[in-house]
Amino acid sequence: MAKTAEFRLDESVSSLQDLKSLGLEIEAYAKWFNHAAVKRQAGVKSRKNAAAPALSDSASSVITSWSKGQPQTTKLLDELIAYLDEYAANAPQFTIILAAPPTATLKKTIVRWCRQNVSARMLINFQFNSTILGGMVVRVGSHIYDWSFRKEILANAAKFPEALRRV
Repeated sequence: MAKTAEFRLDESVSSLQDLKSLGLEIEAYAKWFNHAAVKRQAGVKSRKNAAAPALSDSASSVITSWSKGQPQTTKLLDELIAYLDEYAANAPQFTIILAAPPTATLKKTIVRWCRQNVSARMLINFQFNSTILGGMVVRVGSHIYDWSFRKEILANAAKFPEALRRV
């Protein structure tokens, strides 16, 4: 599959969960596509034509990007599904914990930066925990990098009352 080297996921597909959801959506579409192709080949005309399942913008974009202008085929869709399964199994991942749920724009910005500067196949799981107060905590494997406000406040606990007196 030469196209896998140049294939890139959209920034809206950021986490393993997003990727698996995308894969399930494309699998459902591929099943419908295969069934419709068999019916066409057999010349079966039913009164009720089953409509194609609705695809999200991400799924449509991935299918279009994968096919590169070629007509859709069952083989092409099966190759895409296999690629997404392999991608999910082998992509580097980490978790970013923020003080509030990230906006879609922030998620896309972080994903874009990570895929440009860390790994083009990076998957990022976003979580939020209001007790960190601000900043972020990054978990990569068994390593934790804590740049939270909570950590800074606790590290400078002796200076905190003085800072409050000045306010």
